[in-house]
Amino acid sequence: MSRILVIDDEQVIRLLVMEILRTDGHDVTGADSAERALALLEDTGSDFDLVVSDVVMPGLSGLELLEVVHAQRASLPVVLVTGAGTYDTLSQALTRGAAGLVTKPFAHDELKVAVADALDRASRSRDELRERLLAPTLASALANAIEARDSYLHGHCERLASLAVRITEVLGLPDDVLETIRLGAILHDVGKIGIPDRVLLKPGALDDEERRIIETHPVIGDKLLEPLDLLAAARPIVRHHHERWDGAGYPDGMQGELIPVGARIVAVADSIEVMSSRQLYRHPLRPAEIVEELRRCRGTQWDPTVVDVALALIDSGELELSENGLRLLEPAAPHCPQATVQAEVA
Repeated sequence: MSRILVIDDEQVIRLLVMEILRTDGHDVTGADSAERALALLEDTGSDFDLVVSDVVMPGLSGLELLEVVHAQRASLPVVLVTGAGTYDTLSQALTRGAAGLVTKPFAHDELKVAVADALDRASRSRDELRERLLAPTLASALANAIEARDSYLHGHCERLASLAVRITEVLGLPDDVLETIRLGAILHDVGKIGIPDRVLLKPGALDDEERRIIETHPVIGDKLLEPLDLLAAARPIVRHHHERWDGAGYPDGMQGELIPVGARIVAVADSIEVMSSRQLYRHPLRPAEIVEELRRCRGTQWDPTVVDVALALIDSGELELSENGLRLLEPAAPHCPQATVQAEVA
């Protein structure tokens, strides 16, 4: 049930609107002026889900009320009802952010539809905002659970995420893809939660059995994220960041552009971060050794286009490699050339 505030100085119209909305299942409160409505909103504003207001009223008009409401509570939708259905009224209503405009005389269903549409849009906006805020927080919390087990991993996910995002920007991929890749990069190793310490923290080379165990972490991570709708978009990256361009990777032996582009980008960023930072079992590689390894495995282990972008970032000085891990600096001039990649993010 939604709580709606109805404002109209004409009692007959106000009561009619209130009755229509009550029969549609809403909890409705009335006010005979914009000033009275603002007082109610100030007292209990957080309880209202929608405002339905007449436009032409003594004192503050509906359009002026709309501006005040948006200044005080921008997320509260306002549907305007007017007998002056002119182009100017419509234009002003839209310009000032009205969630809907109903012209008198109106059919009952017309009012119901306008209110339902405004409530639906407001709900979707709140859900999207919650997802944008909660998803990165949840991702970071899960990544921290892994890094807490191994001091050498401290900051690993954030560093490789920054590089993965920069590569994505250079490739010119859309903003929504960029955010998915950021989440996937932070979460890529979340499946290591399920790997025993004797394997995960072994200070030396793994034997065949231990390697089989460690290679289960992408599938474990995918399964861990399966019930979390907020992080669903990151699952292909978590599952496939150890696939290889030549098809010799794991867990599914995917090849070339069949590998989700986010997983291909994270694979390169992850490898550079690991090679450039101190690990439990070895010292970091020198920058020249990292460059040599990138060139050697370009087109076999990694997507050649993604590797080319990473090499250009290193060559330009924007990507700095040290024993404390990678670091992105301000873009140098001339700017790293933009590349293109053909694939869909699964």
